[in-house]
Amino acid sequence: MNESDKNFEQHELEKIRMRKMKAIMDAKKHQELVKDRVVSISDKVEYVLKVVLAPDAYNYLNSLKNKEPNVYRAIYNELINPEVIESIDYLLAIIQQRGGVPKQIPLDAIIYLERKAKGIRSKIQVKRGDDLMDLGSFLTK
Repeated sequence: MNESDKNFEQHELEKIRMRKMKAIMDAKKHQELVKDRVVSISDKVEYVLKVVLAPDAYNYLNSLKNKEPNVYRAIYNELINPEVIESIDYLLAIIQQRGGVPKQIPLDAIIYLERKAKGIRSKIQVKRGDDLMDLGSFLTK
């Protein structure tokens, strides 16, 4: 091999290294952008929850987040479905345009979703004569 072939190979190797380095940097930049977007989406969702839920319902949901993360996740999935996440910017625009929401979700709804997630059914009992039966059985008779 002569000197010009070595220089050519070095030049080609350097070009390959530069392309790989550029690809790595681009991937890292893309990953950071995705991470920033996810953080901003979660912040937006948190803001929407804060506006849409009544203050006591929001506080209760946050306490569930710390105490029972599985129940919190089930309630969160009920409230925030993929369609909400896709249209989060639109929802924020509406909230800002109207200055809030006309009616907030009350604490009762969050408790209902919690009971649903835990599998707790209502236990309304009806006494008919000496018999004690649940409301569902009573209504079917």
